[in-house]
Amino acid sequence: MLRTSLRKYLPGIALRRLTLASALMATASIATAMPDGITDEEMALIPIYCPYTQSFGKAAGGFRGAPSPLQKPWVAVMGDGFWAVHHYCWAQINLQRALRSSTTSQQRKHLLETVRADYGYVVKNSPKNFILLPELHTRLGEVEVRLVRYREADQSFAKARALKPDYWPAYSHWAEVLINAGKRAEAKQLVKTGLEYSPNSRVLIEQYRLLGGKPSEIVPKVRPKASESPPGEASTPAQPEEEALPDKAVNAAPPAVGTDE
Repeated sequence: MLRTSLRKYLPGIALRRLTLASALMATASIATAMPDGITDEEMALIPIYCPYTQSFGKAAGGFRGAPSPLQKPWVAVMGDGFWAVHHYCWAQINLQRALRSSTTSQQRKHLLETVRADYGYVVKNSPKNFILLPELHTRLGEVEVRLVRYREADQSFAKARALKPDYWPAYSHWAEVLINAGKRAEAKQLVKTGLEYSPNSRVLIEQYRLLGGKPSEIVPKVRPKASESPPGEASTPAQPEEEALPDKAVNAAPPAVGTDE
C-alpha cells in the first residue's frame, strides 16, 4: 500500500533507491551474537579451529597481534582473517539449528538471516586474500538460496568462482538451482566450465552426465590433481566430502530463479 502511494509522488529512480535503502536497512538490523546454549553435539559438527577463535573457550585471552599459543597455528594458516572467523563458527551453529525439523518457519528465516549476516561479517572484515573467502561466498550463496534471494546467491557463487576457479562447490550448488529451475542448458555450461578447472570433481562429473554431457570430452584448463578438495580442507576437516548427486537434484520442482520473494 505504501509502495503504491509512493509511486504517485516519486520518480522511478528515486523509488528504486528508496526501496534499496529500505532493504539494506532491514539487512543491517540483523544483530549477531554468539549463540546461546551451544552443545557438544553442535561443536562436533563445526570446524576444529572454532574452539580457538574469539568468544570460544580455548581462545585463552589471545587477541589480534598477540595470539595465544593455541591460536598461533591457526593464525599462521588463516592470517588476519582468523580474528573474524568466529562469526563463521557462530553461523555454522545457527545453520544447524535452522535446518532442524523442529524449527518453525519463522524461527528458520530469522536464523538463516543471522547466518547470512555472520558470513557477511567475515567477508567484510577479512583480507582480500583470506584463504576461506571462496568457501564463505559459496556458503553465502547456499543460505541465500534458502532465503529465496536468488540474485544475491548468483552473485555470491560467482564471487567464489572468480576468487578460486577450481572451487567445485561454487559451480555445483548454483548449477543445481539452475537445473531445478529448468535452465538445463545454462547449468550444463556452468558445470562444463567447472570441470575444465576441477576435472576430478565427482559431483561435477555426475551432474554433467545427468545433463547429457560426456566428461571424457572435457579439456582441462589446468593439470588434473590427484584429488580435488575445497581450499582450507586441510585446516578444516569438518568440511563434507563429495557425494554422488541424487537423481532428485535434477528432477526437483523448479524454484523461481531471478525473482526474489
